[in-house]
Amino acid sequence: MIRICYVVDAPFLGGAELYISRLISALDRGAFATSVLMRRDVRDARLVEWADALRGRGTGVVSVPMRLPWVPADAWRIYRALDALAPHIVHVNVPGPYDGQFGLVLPIARATGARTVVTEHLPMVPPLWKRALVKRIGYRALDVAVTMTRANAGYLIEKQGVPSRKVRVVANGIPRAFGAVENAAQRRWELGLKDPQVLVAYVGNILPHKGLRRLIEAMSRAGSRASLHLVVAGTGSDEAACRQLAADRGLAAQVTFLGWRSSSETEAILAASDVLALPSEWEGLPYVLLEAMACARPVIAGRVFGIPEVVDDGVTGVLVDPLRIDEIAHALDRLGDAALREKMGAAARTRFERLFTLEIQAARMQALYRSLVNGSTARGAA
Repeated sequence: MIRICYVVDAPFLGGAELYISRLISALDRGAFATSVLMRRDVRDARLVEWADALRGRGTGVVSVPMRLPWVPADAWRIYRALDALAPHIVHVNVPGPYDGQFGLVLPIARATGARTVVTEHLPMVPPLWKRALVKRIGYRALDVAVTMTRANAGYLIEKQGVPSRKVRVVANGIPRAFGAVENAAQRRWELGLKDPQVLVAYVGNILPHKGLRRLIEAMSRAGSRASLHLVVAGTGSDEAACRQLAADRGLAAQVTFLGWRSSSETEAILAASDVLALPSEWEGLPYVLLEAMACARPVIAGRVFGIPEVVDDGVTGVLVDPLRIDEIAHALDRLGDAALREKMGAAARTRFERLFTLEIQAARMQALYRSLVNGSTARGAA
């Protein structure tokens, strides 16, 4: 039995935490035992529910203070927690550009005798120089860095200073059964959609770089404006500005803000939609793109970083310059064609099944974990 401890310091629930819970759910329980080490000062109720759900599925969750490097004593607290869990592998999630402390977790983990893995979700975002220095020092204790796309692997090597021999590309995945939603037509009716309107979905945090404002502006300029209805599932700092923009452009009746929605609710929304739009300026490998593909829905997405490796432009969706409102508007008009949407959606589902299922991701990660402990005597590895 290989013991893996995932380390998460997120203050709120996001896609990176979904990465951990989905991966844990797909691991072979006969071969892998899992635990999670998370920060103690969590105030987000959704993150608390996430941790409780993991406990309910048999994953131990331990909370400790995580305030490195500002509170050096927390290094001892983290060490004691990891030493008690006795993992063969410590897998640190989002050791990214925002927080240098994750680099410091690696030598602590190594001191317990564990092998070390990190998942870099956003290696393209440059860290501040002090955090970069802390991270590079800590990464001397790194065995493997995982990222989701080939493009982002390049950033990990060039911008984050990780040796290429330590980098592995393993795409995110979602369950193959995702998208098998009953009564999608009824869901459209519940959302107030009028046939034959085209339902465009935006799912995610409402932040300036995500592009919802540009999407609403593009909708106002689209030739197919009258036939479009946008549903927004998410919350964030830019929500008020987006609501005001929709009202200013005369689209208040055509833009529905739903607030935050659970994974199952998001699945139902995507299954009921016609198109997913995510004109974001930067992304790693967003789950919502894969979820739309699993639901056989074409996407409009930014032509940035690793997204072109996911969305086959003109085949499974339309890629745009996310800063060009005219390009987003043209993509909305183009996908007003029902026959084209159906063709692209079918191609998207086929591509998802071939490359982006959770089953594929889990198989690759299990092989990586086994390769790390194979032949090792640390912690009595199996």
